[in-house]
Amino acid sequence: SSDALSGRSPQPLCEPMASLRQRFLDSPVRPLAGLLLLGGTACVVRSVVKRAARQKKTGKAVVLGLGYCGGAVARQLALGGLEVLGTTRGQPNAEDARAGVRTLVMDGSSETASAELLQAIREASVVVATAPPGEAGDPFLTDAALAEALAAAGSSGALLIYLSSVGVYGDQQGHHVTEATPPAPRTARAKRRLSAEEAWRALPAKRLAIVRLPGIYGAFRGPVAKASEGNARIVKEGHLFSRIHVDDIVLLCQVLVDPHGAPGLFDAGPAAVINCCDSDPAPQHEVSAFAYELLGRPVPPAIPFDSAELSAIQKSFYEESRHMVNSKLIEIVGELNYPSYHTGLPASLEEERRLSRPGVLQRLLAPAAFLASAGGRIISACAGEKPVRIALVDNGSLKAEATLSLRRLAADLEASLRSQGRNFRVEAVSARFADRIPAREVGGVPAEILPGWLKRVSAERRRRGSRVLMLPLLIGPSNTLTKTMPDAALASPDLDVEICPTLVCLCPVLYGAGKTGAEVVADMLADGLAALGALAVTNGAAGGAGHGDEGSDCVMLCDHGSPVARVARAREAVRKALEHKLGQPVAGICMERREGPEFDFNGPLLEDALLALPTGARVRVALLFLQEGRHAGPGGDIVQIIQGVLEKRPDLSVQTTKVLAG
Repeated sequence: SSDALSGRSPQPLCEPMASLRQRFLDSPVRPLAGLLLLGGTACVVRSVVKRAARQKKTGKAVVLGLGYCGGAVARQLALGGLEVLGTTRGQPNAEDARAGVRTLVMDGSSETASAELLQAIREASVVVATAPPGEAGDPFLTDAALAEALAAAGSSGALLIYLSSVGVYGDQQGHHVTEATPPAPRTARAKRRLSAEEAWRALPAKRLAIVRLPGIYGAFRGPVAKASEGNARIVKEGHLFSRIHVDDIVLLCQVLVDPHGAPGLFDAGPAAVINCCDSDPAPQHEVSAFAYELLGRPVPPAIPFDSAELSAIQKSFYEESRHMVNSKLIEIVGELNYPSYHTGLPASLEEERRLSRPGVLQRLLAPAAFLASAGGRIISACAGEKPVRIALVDNGSLKAEATLSLRRLAADLEASLRSQGRNFRVEAVSARFADRIPAREVGGVPAEILPGWLKRVSAERRRRGSRVLMLPLLIGPSNTLTKTMPDAALASPDLDVEICPTLVCLCPVLYGAGKTGAEVVADMLADGLAALGALAVTNGAAGGAGHGDEGSDCVMLCDHGSPVARVARAREAVRKALEHKLGQPVAGICMERREGPEFDFNGPLLEDALLALPTGARVRVALLFLQEGRHAGPGGDIVQIIQGVLEKRPDLSVQTTKVLAG
């Protein structure tokens, strides 16, 4: 605080903060700390989840493949009152568990089903299969015991739902395609899909719904996610893509599961085909341009298909054009949540932003909660004292997106505090650089850095009075925390300034073991890695919905790199927490570092670590970066380093997580 810096006797801070923070973390309201963009709606959703976990289950369901789509279906079935068991080859998903889904991890080296899974299938009233077929066929029907259990369930009247692909129709040269259109698969992948459909038809099932899916999109997947990565826009004259939001796949499954939801669907026979597509087929380059516009980024020029550098799988997508007709789907569900990408993509982006920040907000709320209490030095305005001014401080960037992201996070934090009755004003302030960004690029309101912001607050203080809390949006105790922020506070001696710890704080006085923030950050990184697992499989499928091989050869944790050893220790704490959570080794690396053995605490460089990988290796890189800017994000240093590596080592497969507080 400025008291300590100026030589005045500082008020006691460490023990009260530690004790109150412990009560805050142990409180039942902690899961609601990240109310975020939905405001009070988050409370309602959380209450619904808790009630669903307590209510009496009305039946049993099995979801074979808890990938991106399967997980969403499983969670909604559980919230709807079914007892749900799902399978995965990766780590169980915490979001599935919160919704009441039991997860069974299958051994990827063997398709032999466990007795628990076989029994669950025989007793199920609903079975949903999402995994794509492999060279040997459908992964669940090639296992004799599983096939027998599925046959028994189907013959007993269980509803079987098989999520397939519109790829089975092949190239229709842009003509309309309905469920009556004969399949004409061209690629080996699509031919395997059709063979899998036929294998499911061969079961003695009384009700089999074959749901043919186009490209699936939603939060962290699809056009917005690809635009975030800076993907190219490919144009092919007359070409159409169809797509569907994951929420509308869930909607269809909900209606099918409802005994009164789809009357007459199976009147013509035990198997029914449904094309699950939205109502707005469109050229991919138009959809991609809309995604870039939503992100507030320049739309890159379209690249003609004939001159684009595409993989064989990517080329196969553009070699087929279909105008999917969804009249049967609309007859079943009535109305889609997102009939067009014009409504679905904005919703996906909103969901991404809502889900990206809970962990950061949860961590930031703790010191703010202390300072709102009667024992803190800064008292809430609602208690009759002067209002608190909070500066949410990042390192600073010349990129407009970093300032816009910081402002969104500040607004979310202020909303969360106000919902708890704390009249705090939270403002986005950078330590450096941001004041050079043209105001037109940040909504017409100039970005501020600490010296200027403190000067403005000091001037306003003469009229209203204010106390200041600097809340660092930093992973570890860099020089921004230990030098830049204290220097700025000392330059404003008429202000009473408190400086809070960073997101990861290893001080044993402030935070005990397991409460350092490393676990919170590791949880967020693990969620980002889980999203990559889904993307790695589904990017290569023409609308498939399986979870496939969710693993990866290795995981790396990459930060910027620092000349300060204590920052590296914070990253090491996160690395250990992430390693423990994943149950596999995690290598600590950095984007850049100073030369010399005295800076070896940073670990190897990202470029060197990637080039040292064995032939054909796959790696997921968890980015320990909070916001997009010059280093992380489209066209940033990380992207350029990886592109340079892949030019030298095209045998590698490299994926990176998104920034933590985007």
